[in-house]
Amino acid sequence: MRSRLKNLLIGTLSVLYMVLLIVFVRDIGEAVSNSLKVCFEVIIPSLYAFMIASGFVVSSNLYIVLSKPFGFVSRYIFRIPPEYFSVFLIGSIGGYPVGAKLMSELYGEGKIDKDTAEQMLSYCYLAGPAFICSIAGVRLFSSVKVGMIIFAAIISANLLMAVISGFGRPIPKKRVITAKLGLSSENLIRSVSNGAKGMFSICAVIVFFSTIICILEKSGVLTFISRSLADVTGMKYSDASAAVRSIIEISNISSLSHGNYRLIPLTASLLSFGGLCVLMQVNGFLQGKLSAKRFYFFRILATIISYLLCKLYVEVFDPNFVPTIAPAGAAVRQNSPIPTLFLLIMTILLLSNISIEKKKKV
Repeated sequence: MRSRLKNLLIGTLSVLYMVLLIVFVRDIGEAVSNSLKVCFEVIIPSLYAFMIASGFVVSSNLYIVLSKPFGFVSRYIFRIPPEYFSVFLIGSIGGYPVGAKLMSELYGEGKIDKDTAEQMLSYCYLAGPAFICSIAGVRLFSSVKVGMIIFAAIISANLLMAVISGFGRPIPKKRVITAKLGLSSENLIRSVSNGAKGMFSICAVIVFFSTIICILEKSGVLTFISRSLADVTGMKYSDASAAVRSIIEISNISSLSHGNYRLIPLTASLLSFGGLCVLMQVNGFLQGKLSAKRFYFFRILATIISYLLCKLYVEVFDPNFVPTIAPAGAAVRQNSPIPTLFLLIMTILLLSNISIEKKKKV
């Protein structure tokens, strides 16, 4: 009975979605165009290289070497085998879905057990310091220092999640790992291929969610939710609307009021959550091999703790910040889509050459 109701609901929503795509075709076209611009100017430049590098670190077994200096912290505080600590570090600086991608690859290659992978997934999730400092720090509050405080609050919450998730688990025994490093061109090319596929998947989800936000806005649903949130919290309607949009897709966080220091803890909590769009990306990388239930629970908990810690950090580190806005020319160069286009072209050429070589061998 439940499955029938579920299928009926999904079917009804799918049909409604397609109808609304036609009704709001012009607005949705504009929303898709804007989301593609975000992908080209922000998402791909900040994630593409890390997607490749993280894949290479796993496939080459380099993660084992990188983890060696952190053996004590890994075993006695995180309660995970020492060789996995570098995965936490990469997931903390690489961007939201990188941690999930690493866990999926490690589990798929039989290099980590399911329970440990699901445990680490709970805290290997972060936007990365570069994204937080540029988007939340400079763009919203004109201060890199604010971005650093927000990043400190979020990673502090993640560290706390690591300790909580490892509580009660036995201390892992020391192991002598004899895995050989595979620093080969084949592994690098495979990492480039997987990175390109991962980026396409991420951008596709972002574009899809842009259509959802557009439909919710044009149908009045988003306005109703935003006004209700504004009434309950006392926030300005524009900030409430930006918060609701960010819960759906995190790049909308840049729409919050600029320079309003009262919004710093809210910004930290939204960035800690990451938005429904990123959660779907994480679930996509897991491919049903790993359960995301524990991840969802700890993500909600980390969102609340990030807010509280950020509020504390703002009080401790007096929010009398010095503006550090980058020159306009530098901002334009940083957001230029030209480097991204070159990266995509090189990836396509490389993948084409791989395909040709495979056909020749056949």
